[in-house]
Amino acid sequence: MFNHQARWDRELPQDGHDLGPVIRATCEIEKGGIRPLSFLWRQRAFDIQRVNFRWKSKRGREELWFFSVSTPCGTYEIAFSCQRLSWHLIRLISP
Repeated sequence: MFNHQARWDRELPQDGHDLGPVIRATCEIEKGGIRPLSFLWRQRAFDIQRVNFRWKSKRGREELWFFSVSTPCGTYEIAFSCQRLSWHLIRLISP
């Protein structure tokens, strides 16, 4: 008997609400990629001094570009949603 509660896709994010708060970011497009330069969160500007890591991931049809970035205030993980054309703050990695 088929158990519809056990479907593998039940836990996949369908609307992306788990990405975290939307932030405003300035970025540079270079050689087919994106490089964030700064972001604005809670009316506070964070200048990105360094992009530590970058990686791509897919959640369903949505392609996400993740970045670990260093600012004077700490290291953050941010993401860009290619489907929604929006930036999101994922988490503070270290203060």
